[in-house]
Amino acid sequence: MPRPKTYRLADGTAAPRPFLKWAGGKQALAAALQKRFPDRFDRYFEPFLGGGSVFFALASGNPVRAVLADENPWLIDTYRGVRSAWRRVAATLDTLPNTKADYYRLRAEDPAGLPLHARAARLIYLNKTCFRGLFRVNRAGRFNVPYGAYDRRLYDPNDLAATARVLRGVDLRCADFESVLDDVTPKDFVYLDPPYVKLGGHADFNRYTKGQFREPDHDRFAALCRDLDRAHVRWLVSQSDTPLVRKLFRGFRIQRIDARREINLDATRRNVGEVVVQNY
Repeated sequence: MPRPKTYRLADGTAAPRPFLKWAGGKQALAAALQKRFPDRFDRYFEPFLGGGSVFFALASGNPVRAVLADENPWLIDTYRGVRSAWRRVAATLDTLPNTKADYYRLRAEDPAGLPLHARAARLIYLNKTCFRGLFRVNRAGRFNVPYGAYDRRLYDPNDLAATARVLRGVDLRCADFESVLDDVTPKDFVYLDPPYVKLGGHADFNRYTKGQFREPDHDRFAALCRDLDRAHVRWLVSQSDTPLVRKLFRGFRIQRIDARREINLDATRRNVGEVVVQNY
């Protein structure tokens, strides 16, 4: 398998690759999505940040004024922790043993009481050692993915350092997607990658927070996109190719693309149909 291309930042240093594996991650599609983005915009908004593949690809070119957000507070704290003290995050990761007993011991601890850098390290550790790199919480908001028994390194120091560099000056927010966009203007651009309308199997996964993203949330999301369109704000949406999605976004430009879902257990179902929807 060919090695991924190494991109360079404007200062000549290597651009970061996503350091977390996230359901619905767009690493394989990031370049194709970027080609559909407007040539010019003031700020880049991404209200469903997840693993950050699209932002990191975008940041491999010119510096980006960005507002990045997610409703998952542990995820946003992890980005903040890496940005402010990536070396401390790395040093903490070096102390965490990858054994089944230690995994379940560490998983059982409440990360909310940890310092920011340790909280970031704990999420990275669990993400790298849990089953298939899945992030899932129960109704109480507690991480509950079983141990994965993988022999892999927990981090790449170059990626953490590059991530810290590109996140300097970025506005990181923990909020619902609607409130994130309260201050968006027609000069800005919004990329939206919400939890997908269900396709079946592991593609149905939507418990990234203790709440779930259900059909009323998809209705609310589509209504917001129409409000943004009336306000002349440009946006692009990634979604599953389902009748509901096509109904919700009727009247906008909809294009089908092929995507690969690495978290799906059935390898024959990892290649699925997705759509990109845009209002420009």
